[in-house]
Amino acid sequence: MASKRIYQIAKEFECDEKKIIEFLTGQGIKVANRLSAVSEDTYNLLKTTLFAPPPPPPPQPEPKPEPVAEKPAQVASTEAPTDEVPAQGKKKKKKKKKHQGDDQIDLELEAFKDQPVPFVSNNEVANAPTQAVYGAAITAGNKLIEHYVQDGKGRFAPFKAKLHKNMDVWAILQEIKIDDPDSAPICYWHAVNKLTTKAFKLMQEYGMKNRELLAEMREVTKDVGSKYVPQEIFTDEENQRFEAQQKFLFEAFGHGMGKVNDNLYELKMYAENKKRLCEHMSFLDYLKNPTESNLETKVPIPFYVLAETILHSIRSVPCHVDFYREQKARIVKSIENFYAWIDGYKKLKEQGADAAKLEKYLELEEKLFSLIQFMSFDNLVFLRKKERVPFDMALDLLNEYRDNMDDPDAERNFKYKVRGITNITYKPKEFVFLYQFAGLEPHKDYRSPEEIAAAEAKTMSNE
Repeated sequence: MASKRIYQIAKEFECDEKKIIEFLTGQGIKVANRLSAVSEDTYNLLKTTLFAPPPPPPPQPEPKPEPVAEKPAQVASTEAPTDEVPAQGKKKKKKKKKHQGDDQIDLELEAFKDQPVPFVSNNEVANAPTQAVYGAAITAGNKLIEHYVQDGKGRFAPFKAKLHKNMDVWAILQEIKIDDPDSAPICYWHAVNKLTTKAFKLMQEYGMKNRELLAEMREVTKDVGSKYVPQEIFTDEENQRFEAQQKFLFEAFGHGMGKVNDNLYELKMYAENKKRLCEHMSFLDYLKNPTESNLETKVPIPFYVLAETILHSIRSVPCHVDFYREQKARIVKSIENFYAWIDGYKKLKEQGADAAKLEKYLELEEKLFSLIQFMSFDNLVFLRKKERVPFDMALDLLNEYRDNMDDPDAERNFKYKVRGITNITYKPKEFVFLYQFAGLEPHKDYRSPEEIAAAEAKTMSNE
């Protein structure tokens, strides 16, 4: 016989190539890869061991017949008759019904005996009871799906979506009956109306469930959510800068439910108005001039793209709420620091500070804003929440740098201490941010000259 290769043997016996290689390696036969050829002896070894059919089960002995008990001979009674109830008047004892479990198993074994067993490879033949279990499970699953599709209001209640940060589009659309919304404008706007109605309902249920936490968030972000009041001592450019930063803080730390509801309401009203046009329009004019009619023949974007956009918008609310629940103290601290820095800049201008110092202050304030912005995306807070995290340490160091701006060593001390934070930061994204945040340079020693000299002297003495 010509030598065969591993992949040919695997194809012949419908087996995984890796399994053949592992078996031959375990037998001490060197095989490089799937293209390796095996000898006739090795082929016979595989055929008689790895691919040998399972031995037939041993025959079960036939049950021996039970011995029939002989009835005792009736003896004529010489005693006087007693008041016994006649035999035909006695209540017969109910015979226990035969347990149907064994018969049912036998029927299932016969039904699934010749069918292939799912989830079992060709080389691993399951025994008869396992086949029966697989078959019964598949049958029950098919009945469940069939019943669910035909009658969702029966025993199996339909799925009810709830708003959470990991919700997908299917959770919303599977409860809405829509038919190919992109096929016609009326179908599109009818589907949009249903979608916005469902989104409103989800938002309302979530708001009622978390009303106390949402009220607390509104109170915390009340200042940044209010209209910015320009300061006369600031320039127009500075006022625009602080106004944009205040707006970002509200969008980052507020729940945003009001804005989402406004967008949903506007879209819902627009869709309803488009539907009403069909009630009063001339269909003859629409057929003659579809592009000039009030009802557009082309919709702005595909419906399912719109559904993804709406879902992302409403899903942002629980994302913000969950972040606030976990990082409430840091959010409050960030807002307080933002206004403290603005007040400090206002005092410097009132005191007549020079342009260089004001420019340096704004440079540090920009670092504060970048730090808060980075933290708002759930970064720099990945360590144990009960302990100080890189965000807390970096914020304290930045405030210390601001309070000691006139010290010539303030910048070096700030960089040296931030460099120490990077030693406990193991995520590349946070590590790079801290380097850029402090303006660090690689392989540069930020210790004071005295500390460097003392360290070198100690090294020399040890040597």
